[in-house]
Amino acid sequence: MTTSDAWDEKVERLAQKLLRGGDGNDTEGMDIESARKAARRMLEDSEERTAQATELDPDDDEVIRRSSSETAATGDTGGTRWVSDGE
Repeated sequence: MTTSDAWDEKVERLAQKLLRGGDGNDTEGMDIESARKAARRMLEDSEERTAQATELDPDDDEVIRRSSSETAATGDTGGTRWVSDGE
């Protein structure tokens, strides 16, 4: 499978999910082409954020970081917050 084929497959899976309303967004009345366009846009945005994250200085105190148990949706674990001074 080529990279292009893998990308197209990701787009199609996300488009189908959008059509079923499985992403939490209001997609009522969306056709498959609209869903594919939205899926491409969502995946491209995600790839941009990933690329930007790799360019960040890991020692920059201004960068917000999450632990593996945190999610972007919640912003916290609801439990103990650990703070490190880098040592």
